[in-house]
Amino acid sequence: MEIVAICGFGVGSSVIGKMNIESVVSDKGYDDISVDTVDLGSVSGKPADIYVTTNELFDQLPEDAKQKTVVLTNFVDKNDIEKHLVPKIEALRN
Repeated sequence: MEIVAICGFGVGSSVIGKMNIESVVSDKGYDDISVDTVDLGSVSGKPADIYVTTNELFDQLPEDAKQKTVVLTNFVDKNDIEKHLVPKIEALRN
């Protein structure tokens, strides 16, 4: 499974998000998930099972990506990441 964290330029908050998502995924024992980053303008060229972004960027995503997107309050709060991301992962696994 591929998860992609999206931010404005693909190198700032999404990198922090990537590290925190990897931590949550690891803590949950999901060893078959890879996490990457992308900037908002490149989302269409970066296929993923789940996209993760913040409220500020969600409305700017392509429509086809929105259905696969988990919206977080911020990329720093691991509890928020777990609360929103784990159910999406589990739904895709079932």
